[in-house]
Amino acid sequence: MITLERIVRELRDYDGEEIKIMEVCGTHTSSIFKNGIRSLISPKIRLISGPGCPVCVTPSVYVDKLVDIAGQERHCVLTFGDMMKVKGSRMSLTEAVAAGARVRVLYSPLDAVKIALEDKNTQYVFAAVGFETTTPVYGVLLDEITKREIHNLKLLTSLKIMVPALSYVCENEKNIDAFLAPGHVSVIIGCDVYKELAQKYKKPFVVAGFEGEHILAALYEILCQVKNGRHEM
Repeated sequence: MITLERIVRELRDYDGEEIKIMEVCGTHTSSIFKNGIRSLISPKIRLISGPGCPVCVTPSVYVDKLVDIAGQERHCVLTFGDMMKVKGSRMSLTEAVAAGARVRVLYSPLDAVKIALEDKNTQYVFAAVGFETTTPVYGVLLDEITKREIHNLKLLTSLKIMVPALSYVCENEKNIDAFLAPGHVSVIIGCDVYKELAQKYKKPFVVAGFEGEHILAALYEILCQVKNGRHEM
């Protein structure tokens, strides 16, 4: 029987060739830090953070556009808090607010509907940033805008999809041995795409949730595949 204790022991005691594993998702990165995963595994197993934070990979020109909009008369940018300190080529949204621009932080995209209906004299622009996980929510927001015929609420999109990003990493980072694939993106796009990547690039792709034991179990599966020369989803 494979227990959590056995998994931790084998990950800690591994002393073979160095294995470099990229965790694709920013939530995995946070959980790895939160649960002290690196302190539980062998130094021969290296965890490398990937491109999975949509805010971190948003180009500066997009932030510049938001800053420009927020500074226009009778305009206001709506955004999540994680975008506020992202630097454009000139300034961040936080700095733009200090200079007199209008920006409001939301917790749900659908809050934008209420805000726009309450103040029809302001043109609101929602900063729609994300991977596949947030795209459906923006679809719901667009549906509400259309049904209610709201003319003072628009979306400025910077949406990404995961598979091209992973393909780029596989093509250009030859020293990555395996991938810890994102759980919530996989709920949206399924897992078959990772089968194709695993077969094409001869590297394991293991989908996992975000609790510490989920990540440890996934790392153990990757370790077993690498040791046995396998590359599967």
